[in-house]
Amino acid sequence: MPVSPPAAQQRMAWLDALRAIAALLVVYAHLSRFLLRDARAFTSEHLHAGPAGVMLFFLVSGYIIPASLERHGSLRAFWISRLGRLFPLYVVVAVVVVGLGAAGLFPAQPQLAAHPAITVLAHVTMLPFLLGAPLVTPVFWTLTFEMAFYLLVSALFAVRLHRGSAVVATVLAVAAVVTVPLAPKLLSATAAATGALTIAVAAALVLGLSAVASGRRWAVVAGGLLLGAVAGTLLAADQDPAHVWDGLLIVAVMFVGTAVYRADQGQTGWWQAGLAAAVVAAALLANWFAELESLDALTVRYRARSVITLLVFAGAFALAMAARRRRVPRTLAWLGRISYSIYLVHYVLIQLLAPVLTRVGDRLGVPAQAAAVAAYLALLTGVSWLTYRFVELPGQHLARRAATAVSTGSAAAEPPPSRPAAIPRQRRPDATAAPRPGATPRS
Repeated sequence: MPVSPPAAQQRMAWLDALRAIAALLVVYAHLSRFLLRDARAFTSEHLHAGPAGVMLFFLVSGYIIPASLERHGSLRAFWISRLGRLFPLYVVVAVVVVGLGAAGLFPAQPQLAAHPAITVLAHVTMLPFLLGAPLVTPVFWTLTFEMAFYLLVSALFAVRLHRGSAVVATVLAVAAVVTVPLAPKLLSATAAATGALTIAVAAALVLGLSAVASGRRWAVVAGGLLLGAVAGTLLAADQDPAHVWDGLLIVAVMFVGTAVYRADQGQTGWWQAGLAAAVVAAALLANWFAELESLDALTVRYRARSVITLLVFAGAFALAMAARRRRVPRTLAWLGRISYSIYLVHYVLIQLLAPVLTRVGDRLGVPAQAAAVAAYLALLTGVSWLTYRFVELPGQHLARRAATAVSTGSAAAEPPPSRPAAIPRQRRPDATAAPRPGATPRS
């Protein structure tokens, strides 16, 4: 049951509302493969709901991550907070999925069993999608991009260029258009190459995170640059084939969110954020149209769908920000607070219930399917509240105590924080590697 949020959460309830909308878009994109397929057939002609939800999640992450980093004023405290925020539920979901697969209750991937040690190590880095490793569950792909964004933000913070988000977004957008499509998996073309790359990246992350955690200025800079180099290399040279058209733009979208945060805090001009947003939006349409052309599908209808998808997630963010001082419906804000659980849990539930959902979708009419959707959503929100309450919150509380304990000692050796913002501990992300708005519809 929704409860009244504390004052800090009320001030940022518009972000929770956006997360809720993003999560519902993603759930709809996946659940409609089984139920209400006629509605999916209609809406998919005009909107890619999954990618719209994911991009909205990424915009929210881009806005809130710099606030989190600067509130802590320390890369060491920031990483403790981020890992405590994301890792507990990530590990629990991975373990549950693997356990269900081993028990024969869940569709298992043969690749997971073929290289278990490398698969585990790749997931520990939270970069499996850019390491060529098979994913335990498809929704983990967005967390890989989230992790890459954290690494790049850490690098910028370490060298005191963290207010240049608009420039970074613009550079990434231009690079994305110039290099599209990226050559996929240049570094992980074979299983052996994936293993070597995973070990090398894991070692680099240990070195880089240890350096930024040391608090020594020279080590923070060196460690931050190493972390940034890892992310940049993987994004440019080891994209999954599903994202060779928009992989760099996903990160550019997050930096647009960061640029908006900078402008909102008075650290930069709004014209800089607006210009970066316009460049990234144009680059998204250019690459989506180029992908359509490569598929011989550059029709008026599919181009219109790309534009609508862009307008949905960008417009939702802009409208929510314009109305951010208004009261948000409590239920929507509550759904936003448990949206990380919704995101990671929803696809697992769909896979578990797939035989039942398929029978309902094949044999029963619209009223019965609508009732099944309501029952699924009730189950999803119930399970998600439990995982939020007993997995997410304990991890956040533990990380908060640890971050508080170390922040004082590390702050002097790192860049001074910008104006801190009272923003709730955050989560993020959305959908399997769904087709981008430029791709032709798939069932």
